[in-house]
Amino acid sequence: MEAIIEVASKFGIGVLVPLACLAFVGILAQWSLYDKCGLPGIDCVIPVKNVITFLKIMGRPASHSLFVILPPPLIALALLFLENPALQYGAAALLFIPWAYFMIKVYIELCQSFGHYKLLDYALCVTFNGFYVLHLGLSYNEKYKGPVYNQKSDKEASTVEGQLA
Repeated sequence: MEAIIEVASKFGIGVLVPLACLAFVGILAQWSLYDKCGLPGIDCVIPVKNVITFLKIMGRPASHSLFVILPPPLIALALLFLENPALQYGAAALLFIPWAYFMIKVYIELCQSFGHYKLLDYALCVTFNGFYVLHLGLSYNEKYKGPVYNQKSDKEASTVEGQLA
């Protein structure tokens, strides 16, 4: 606990207040999003349950939470404990690139779960994800359409049915 206080005192209140505000916005955003999707809002403050519940909105299984949770600490460990800088950055990139791809895909699926299929929506959700989630959760116009993971689109389904007929 003393180490946390020591690090926090180095930054000062000028950095801690905005971080606290962003944390508050993130909790509010996820709570309202979970409520809108019919899931318990309190899950947003329970660390691992938070990720599992978030992925449940898109229809992803709980096992996919490992793809969200494990890479960031492994990247930090690689940067801290590998001595060769080439190995440090190589291992970090090897872990970061698939993780970033997965996270972008998850946020695109979040947009699709609410019926948004435009490139602008995807870009806004990936760039300003906390505020976009807040918008989805608090806007009266936004309706949860259901999970989209592993769901065939209407066009694909009609093509398959046409081929089978």
